[in-house]
Amino acid sequence: MKSVTVCIACIILSVAHTFAQTDKATSLKEQAARLKVFFAQHEIEKVYLHFDKPYYAASDTIYFKAYVVAGEKNALSQLSGVLYADLIDPQNKITKAIKLPIANGLAWGDFALPDSLPAGNYRIRAYTKLMQSYGSELFFDRVIPVAAIINNTALKPTSQSKKADAVITAPDIQFFPEGGDLVAGVPCKVAFKAIIPAGSGINVTGTVFNKNNEAVVKFASVHLGMGAFSLMPMDGESYHADVLYADGRTQSVPLPAMRAYGVAMAVSDSAQKISVNVNPSRVFYEQNRNQPLGLFIYSGGRLTTVSDVMDGPDMRFDINKSGLRSGITQITLLSATGEPLCERLVFIDKDDKLPITVSLDKKTLKPRGQVKVNLHLDAADTQANKTHLSVTVIDRSKVLIDENKVENILTYLLFTSCLKGNIEEPGYYFTGIDAKKKAELDLVMLTHGYRRFNWRALSNNDVLPPTGPAEKGLSIAGIAKSIWGKPVKDGVVTLVPTTGGAFLTEKTDNAGTFSFKNLAFYDSTRFVLNAVNAKGGNNTELLYKPELPAPIADGVYSASTDTSSADIVRSYLQSSQGRHNDYLKYDGPSRQLKEVVIKSVKPATYRTQSRVGAGNADQVIHMADIKQTGMLSDILNGRLKGGVRFVKGGLVSSVDQSDLLIVVDGLERNDGSVDDILPSDVETIELLSPLGVKGLIYMNGSHGVLIITTKQGVGRDPKDIPSRGVLPLTVTGFYKAREFYAPRYDVVNNHVRPDLRSTIHWIPEITTDKNGDASFDFFNADGTGKYQIIIEGINNEGVAGAAKLIYEVKE
Repeated sequence: MKSVTVCIACIILSVAHTFAQTDKATSLKEQAARLKVFFAQHEIEKVYLHFDKPYYAASDTIYFKAYVVAGEKNALSQLSGVLYADLIDPQNKITKAIKLPIANGLAWGDFALPDSLPAGNYRIRAYTKLMQSYGSELFFDRVIPVAAIINNTALKPTSQSKKADAVITAPDIQFFPEGGDLVAGVPCKVAFKAIIPAGSGINVTGTVFNKNNEAVVKFASVHLGMGAFSLMPMDGESYHADVLYADGRTQSVPLPAMRAYGVAMAVSDSAQKISVNVNPSRVFYEQNRNQPLGLFIYSGGRLTTVSDVMDGPDMRFDINKSGLRSGITQITLLSATGEPLCERLVFIDKDDKLPITVSLDKKTLKPRGQVKVNLHLDAADTQANKTHLSVTVIDRSKVLIDENKVENILTYLLFTSCLKGNIEEPGYYFTGIDAKKKAELDLVMLTHGYRRFNWRALSNNDVLPPTGPAEKGLSIAGIAKSIWGKPVKDGVVTLVPTTGGAFLTEKTDNAGTFSFKNLAFYDSTRFVLNAVNAKGGNNTELLYKPELPAPIADGVYSASTDTSSADIVRSYLQSSQGRHNDYLKYDGPSRQLKEVVIKSVKPATYRTQSRVGAGNADQVIHMADIKQTGMLSDILNGRLKGGVRFVKGGLVSSVDQSDLLIVVDGLERNDGSVDDILPSDVETIELLSPLGVKGLIYMNGSHGVLIITTKQGVGRDPKDIPSRGVLPLTVTGFYKAREFYAPRYDVVNNHVRPDLRSTIHWIPEITTDKNGDASFDFFNADGTGKYQIIIEGINNEGVAGAAKLIYEVKE
């Protein structure tokens, strides 16, 4: 057997070529150059969110830290400046959306869950506009199970797939020949994966038969529905498998079609190298003898190419691991003409991760006792490479965790984010690693596709258009038209912040569009847009075009722990219910729903977009009955009951000074403003009082709801509201993350209130000093038993790490 040794020593943007000296290798060089151009034109980002815990209950706050990285090197991104984070309900609707400023690849935020929130599998997704250039493929998207506390509803199973449930009605199995194809006369490893409708693996056994229905080989899954068997495909044969699933169902499934002309690839992994055995079919060898074959090895943003002449019926490439990075390596074999012949993914696990050491200052820890934690990074370049960490501390007696399902920054960046499909139990492959787990991890490589690029599409130039520049800041965009409806070309639009600051101007293009980019402002901010045409006239009509959220994709998503277990549900619900009762006791009565006695009444006949229906609001104002002068907020001030009035920054109640929810034609608003709505366009105003309970029908309506129904009644968004010459508008800016409340028990206080926290401490950003050291402290809650400190982070060069420490609290 001919053997070629490969040393990895080139980076993607300066591809080194070691092709054989033959004119036939030219196409291989062109393919490498094409890949270089592809990466230069298609920058990517990924984002990982570190949560304070894996599941929640209504009234909790979800805290998270975002790590935004660029490319496969996973270096903290300097590209995008805006991160979009959405909370999506079980009906696939966005219930809350926030924008966070990204600084040096980092951001952090939170979602406060109302106590009236129903139970279900919610999702949190995060993305940048640059990620959106590739659809939703690069989005971070995680199921967040939420339990209800008002009606004490348990959590549901932890996978979510509207699309999968609609398509798959029974278990299914797929077969994956190593390298891609079954090749006649060449032995091949065939991997398989069996799944149930929700996307989880199911155990399976079966037998492969030839076209004469003669048994060829038996097989059985070894982990999460995955397994493999060896097969020698014979020329002229066809194969099928009769399978038996663990639920008793049976199925007959054809194996992939066999090719008489092709090459098979067999990969073996040892401590120092990866060996790639190339075995052509007889027909392929006869037609391509003494022609070069190229091997492209892509690892961690680095590409190495090597080529050698096929002068025998088999050949082997030995790839030295010293130049590979931890994570997924893609190995592709190409013909002399640059055609991809077969491909294989291999997971590389090396000691190139952040070595985080966690220690406590004392061994004996008590309830409400102070805990001092010391962190150390045992790395030589801690001074040059600043490390950013996030820390959560949880009470393990309240937050039970399945360590096999837990995902962290390492499993996401190096593993799951690089693969297509749902990866079950990612934590399983990174804890207690042994030969069995390595073999099972290799089955994942064999049964999942690579996300980054497709060779065949690249060869055919069938790739996405080049990505545009990354979004550095917020933007305000719109269209300027003449009063006759024609676009205003070369007009001047001025953006005026009403709270002070410099004026900004932009020119309109041929279509009349304008955009103010790279803005930075927080919460709901009011602006005034002013436009004149090229001659200075103000006979213009302005139309504001707010940004729309990315479309919500169906798919299979998994939670980071198994909440289908009754013990996990019961433990967390008891803890959450206790904290809720504690809130009621010390912070006042809850506005929980009470029994309502329905009496026969004449139904109201006016139109409304209110969820409680016509005639059921605490106050109804018909705009036709009142004088309409001034802004809508001025008209309503003094007319709304219960001390509800508009103030600078929103609509508040004198009862508790809390913001009321505003709903316009069924759409919730986050900015607290209504003055972009013409009073003459409004049909009815309805108030669900802060003193009542009707507002709880809206997720964010616990402090009351103001419902506006316009005469159009079909969803009058700000984008649909024109104004001549001048357009006042309120735009939602960056979200200001709230600070985690951490009580201190080293000050004089009676502290009679129970401390029932499940998240004991949360620090979104902590950095190490020049020696690689950092420290922090906090106080335990009332609970005894095991607590866990979880630390995740990354340095500026993209080296990530995670660490955990469990300690015990005793009376």
